[in-house]
Amino acid sequence: METKLKFRPIHFNWVAIHPQPIGIIHFIGGAFFGTFPTIFYRYIIRRLFAQGYTIAALPFRFTFRHWIVAISLVRDQKELREAITTEAKRLGYEYKIYQQKPISENPNHFWLAHSVGCKYIALLELLTELEEQDIQEFLGECVGSQQAVDIERSLRGVDFQDISLKNQPSVLLAPVIAGIERAIPVVAVAELVKKLGLDVQPNVKETRCLINKSHLFGLTAAITFGADKIASNPEIDVDGEPKGTIQWLQKHVASIKFSELPRREHPAPLGFRFGDSQLADEVIKLLKMETQQLESISTQPEP
Repeated sequence: METKLKFRPIHFNWVAIHPQPIGIIHFIGGAFFGTFPTIFYRYIIRRLFAQGYTIAALPFRFTFRHWIVAISLVRDQKELREAITTEAKRLGYEYKIYQQKPISENPNHFWLAHSVGCKYIALLELLTELEEQDIQEFLGECVGSQQAVDIERSLRGVDFQDISLKNQPSVLLAPVIAGIERAIPVVAVAELVKKLGLDVQPNVKETRCLINKSHLFGLTAAITFGADKIASNPEIDVDGEPKGTIQWLQKHVASIKFSELPRREHPAPLGFRFGDSQLADEVIKLLKMETQQLESISTQPEP
């Protein structure tokens, strides 16, 4: 008998708890559509749930301060796992997987995002660098001093293992690293704000700078769409770099595993009752491949 997909509001997420979970996927959708992930991304979530994953869908938040969202997202993970554990126990479901630390070598915590939601996963990857590097040293060359101070203040008292994405594979769907034009849903308003000199933190240039300094993204895969005009743009900007997020990542982050699905536009992951079955199959395949990769790494003997 097929387990019914049912979302429960748990600690600021919409969570579909699987009775016998093989893992938990944290999902972040794109601007606007990601605000209602249980509606606009229901098809792909249902396909993943049917594979045995518990899904925690975080509604997308429109804000200029992307660091704050990323930091609050990871700071809430412990409480979220505890809340899911409590609810799973109440339902009589298997719950031990939620009690395992996400950074353990058991591959059971995953991240999936679409469009601008992928930027938050990128920021989480960057925060993982702070386990081994000084905050000012890592951020200083890329972001302004005030922004670095604000980030350091937000992380005060935080155990960096609690905000680490170590050993947590991720899949990015048509990733977009954008500025103010994606933070505000109304184009005319976004253009006006940009003319006033305001932008998101970190902006595109700062985010790209930090990614260039990172040594991570080894457990990251990305799916691109052949007819996508939002995540993909082969034109070269005034700084000599590709305008498109896809082209820039392909040039600078060799560790990301890319696969392309042809004849699809940027909203390809959207769907309520019906959706893109081939895309869902590809996501499932990549999650399994990343799981196997992590398992092979964890079983290698120490040098």
